[in-house]
Amino acid sequence: MKRFLVLCLIAMVSIACKDQEKSTNVVVEVNAATSIIEDENTFKGEFVYLEDAAVLTTKNEIYAVRIDSKMEELNALAVPLKKTQFDMVNVIVKGELVPNPLKQETGEGWDQMMIINEILEVTPATSAAVVAPIK
Repeated sequence: MKRFLVLCLIAMVSIACKDQEKSTNVVVEVNAATSIIEDENTFKGEFVYLEDAAVLTTKNEIYAVRIDSKMEELNALAVPLKKTQFDMVNVIVKGELVPNPLKQETGEGWDQMMIINEILEVTPATSAAVVAPIK
């Protein structure tokens, strides 16, 4: 339950502080050539993986991410870009949305789960909410 609350808090903070979006027209660099991808299965947002939960936060939605080999590959690309384990990274991925089985079983979690099919881009977060200690 604590993990769920932490993920909810992270998701809410990131939604309030970030301006990311699910996109159908995404510009992606591939082999030094720029191409436009027009695909409704392309998502742009912030990704975080903590212990046993992965989340993709877009401008309008939050999705659970299925923990599989593609998610592990995305996390391996994200780890060097993070300063702490709780940092999110900007990603552009192709995937499909399915009903979240955890939500159906327990009633907890997000309505939809993303299954990542392809990783297009991983970059560090452009801004972060900073909380200064009181002195």
